[in-house]
Amino acid sequence: MTAETTSGKIVGTVVCLPVRDLTAASDFYRAVFDLPELEIGEGMVVVEIPGLSLFLIEEQAFETYSEKAGRGVAYPGKDTSVILSCAVESRVALDDMLSTAASLGGTVPRRAGMDEELGLYLGYFFDPDGHHWELAHSDK
Repeated sequence: MTAETTSGKIVGTVVCLPVRDLTAASDFYRAVFDLPELEIGEGMVVVEIPGLSLFLIEEQAFETYSEKAGRGVAYPGKDTSVILSCAVESRVALDDMLSTAASLGGTVPRRAGMDEELGLYLGYFFDPDGHHWELAHSDK
């Protein structure tokens, strides 16, 4: 094999999340990430944000998809969690995103603030299905 065929260069990244209510999830993500109208099709909504394709998949369709790998549906909780992180263009945009998330059924555990150790302005929210997001802004 040549290096060209074994390099494994990734050409895109997709994260799939189960959701209980596809319409509500679509509305939530469209508003938080300030996106145009999202199209629901075949039990799924595709959310394109810079550097990531996010597939919001209705619970039953997610279960069918996940069973291919021998798993079922699991929502974040005490024993399972993933943190999805995004770089945001400004502190104001980050604060606005947190406010929007909270107004649409998301949970914002605390106000955004500066993490001096990391040198980042950070905020966190959980979507209505419990998926954990970190928003980060660097003033540099």
